[in-house]
Amino acid sequence: MRLSSTSAVRKLAATMRSFHLTFAAVGRHALFPTERARRAAVRALGRVAGAWIVLFAIVDDHVHVVVLCEEERVGRLARAIVLALRPVASAALEPAFVRPVRDRGHLESLVGYVLTQQAHHGLAEHGALATGSCYRDLLGARLVPGLTLRIGQALPRFRLREACRHVALPEVELCPVTLDVVRAAGAARVVAAASAALAVAPELIGNAAEVVEVRRAAVQLALTSGIHLAEMAHALGIGVGTARRLAVREVAEPVLRAIRLELALEAAVGAAAGLAAPCEPRA
Repeated sequence: MRLSSTSAVRKLAATMRSFHLTFAAVGRHALFPTERARRAAVRALGRVAGAWIVLFAIVDDHVHVVVLCEEERVGRLARAIVLALRPVASAALEPAFVRPVRDRGHLESLVGYVLTQQAHHGLAEHGALATGSCYRDLLGARLVPGLTLRIGQALPRFRLREACRHVALPEVELCPVTLDVVRAAGAARVVAAASAALAVAPELIGNAAEVVEVRRAAVQLALTSGIHLAEMAHALGIGVGTARRLAVREVAEPVLRAIRLELALEAAVGAAAGLAAPCEPRA
């Protein structure tokens, strides 16, 4: 008798378990020393393992990835991640060190362990804003192709507020900034937020599909918030005519929402540090 689709899903879920994978640089050299390289590493993870990733952290000389998959798949995933990271890494990678996650308590402890990697290693980036942190992805402030963190499946009781304290933020729901705040932020900050929200190299060089997507999203958010098209074109380093053409094709609402959440996250980090919120509307 053939299993129904629901039964098949349940059977598959019963065979899955979590694993903690660690990838270290040979000689502990810096793996991704530039912002371009770090964003490329995040996109590489999404491309080859995004459907199985629960959590991840990319720090200076190593990478942590927690996955939820069948036991027979974990070795293939580990090799695929090494192969995907190798072209964008500045140092060779050791083979993955794979450890099974023992139980729910172990997995819950890994949430804090992974989210506090920047602080644990004394790195300058704030844990919530570090490119190598998955906090943005948990929040919805970053959309990486292929990456759908499976923390809800691995930890059904997980709530985002639990992650807030690990990155030194108040345990409150963070909402996308208003269009007034977007306008006050200005064109340059919107461009920076758009590239961060889509994990695209901040230089926005060339016409690759992901670069064009950032430009299009920035232009459309500018138009809806009241930022002048000429100002946005200047911030993007393109002509006004090109900017106008980018506005023709609609951008998906989740992309625009992610950019507004990125601006909200930047403001929240600034407020938590006692700095003036960078996106507050001008009086």
